[in-house]
Amino acid sequence: MKKHKNKISKTTTSDGWDVSIATTFEEVENIRSIWEQMQSNEPYPSIDADIDRYLSVVDAIDGNFQPYIMTFSHNNKPEMMVIARVGKSPLYFRLGYKSLFYYQLKFLTVVNGGILGKLTAETCSNIILKLMEALHRGEADVLQFLSLKTDSLMCKLVRKMPIFLCRDYLPKTKPHLRIAIPENFEQFLRDCSKNRRKHINRYIRRIEQQYPGRVKNVTYTNERDLDEVIRAASKTSSNTYQRGMNQGFVNDSRIRKLLTVAARKHWLRFDILYIDDEPCAFRWALNYKNICFGGQTGYAPKWKDFNVGTLLFLKVMESLSNDPNICFYDFGIGGGKHKEWGNYHRWHETSCLIFAPRLYPIFLNMLRTCIRALELALEYFIRKTGIKSWIKRCWRQRLADRASKNYEKNR
Repeated sequence: MKKHKNKISKTTTSDGWDVSIATTFEEVENIRSIWEQMQSNEPYPSIDADIDRYLSVVDAIDGNFQPYIMTFSHNNKPEMMVIARVGKSPLYFRLGYKSLFYYQLKFLTVVNGGILGKLTAETCSNIILKLMEALHRGEADVLQFLSLKTDSLMCKLVRKMPIFLCRDYLPKTKPHLRIAIPENFEQFLRDCSKNRRKHINRYIRRIEQQYPGRVKNVTYTNERDLDEVIRAASKTSSNTYQRGMNQGFVNDSRIRKLLTVAARKHWLRFDILYIDDEPCAFRWALNYKNICFGGQTGYAPKWKDFNVGTLLFLKVMESLSNDPNICFYDFGIGGGKHKEWGNYHRWHETSCLIFAPRLYPIFLNMLRTCIRALELALEYFIRKTGIKSWIKRCWRQRLADRASKNYEKNR
């Protein structure tokens, strides 16, 4: 892990807040106790805002990012903290699944759950203003807030406070789903609809009849198993549509670093479903506090007709229902019927951008807004004509075919 010796930046706001900014790993370690204390006071802490998780993520991003931690103190007592990172990253311009082009910009990114402390209209405004000062100083081109709840005060102010040309006018809103883990697996099944239970029984009968005694689920949690699970998951993911979008599970140094830290912290849970010892589906997650945070999932398309992804999820739920330390399973951002299990909770989140008040970032913001408006118009037309599911299915199949060809070519 890289270390730099820079003097920590300290300023005082007009209303008496002392603001310090840590921008090196060494400076972050110096405020570890403050960070851990503040996060422990959060009612629903996010694993992305855990100091060890945060440091592993920043360190794993190919050396392109550095820490950016703001601490707000009043009368020498830390009251709020903003957990962010700064570095170059592509700003993608997309139409649906199609990536049109991208520009490389310097992002100042506030992580999911990265604003700690008691938030009021005044304190939220102070945080946004101090972060926007970094844009004015040229330290970043874009300020990004990841996964803000759409009905939160912070989200409303982020969209309202910047000047007209720097606002994010059409951010994408996505559902976030979390399910409560019942006391036993039978209760989990009872919480499902009658129709879903019928489908589950059919999936189980079909695979047991076709492969009796040849299906098994293995849960890996130790660092010594990482080579095996990464190899199996990478192979399973190689033919998926996610890989065609460059978003699937990849055997690279970044994922290895993240999973290694997770295993050492005893967070890691990596489940793989095997049929005849062939990996056909995987699902990994991080057990943090009393929440199991779902990570990447995938299944080999050749096993699609056996609903192996659903069967693996059921195995995971059965295991978690026997763990008294885990109360929730968090799917993260993204909706779908496959996530609406039993007693689930749903809210909506969005990632908002603020562009620096300079010509180039403002131009990209206007261009991005125009493309996003076109995307919304196309989505409306597709929804009205009733062909959305067909287009999504065809596009995903095309991406999966492309990923499969690339995998075979690179073997």
